[in-house]
Amino acid sequence: MPDQEHDEEDEPSANAAQTDASAEIGGEPDATSGVIASTRTSRAWIRVLPALVVLVVILVFVLQNPKDVRVSLFTISGTLPLSVALIGAIILGALMVLALGSVRILQLRRQVRRNKKKPEKR
Repeated sequence: MPDQEHDEEDEPSANAAQTDASAEIGGEPDATSGVIASTRTSRAWIRVLPALVVLVVILVFVLQNPKDVRVSLFTISGTLPLSVALIGAIILGALMVLALGSVRILQLRRQVRRNKKKPEKR
């Protein structure tokens, strides 16, 4: 173990020497410096991973709940697989939340615009 600690201590000084040497020459540090910049593409791939996990969970849910159930909405009725009925209910609930949230955001924006138009009284 002491050998590993000694090796790790030597690495930063070697990287610093490479950076110093490239700076003296007038170039930029090379790719071996160990620093990789984040890009939009790399961040997008990081965001895709949770979406893929959610997709897998939904697929497992659909495949495990194939039993048909009777569903009625107002005057329309029929039979659907249980998973499809539940996913439909989730989507309708999400649309309701989206609609209410959008109305609230519009109210707040309107209020901010009105406050900007009024001169400040002190």
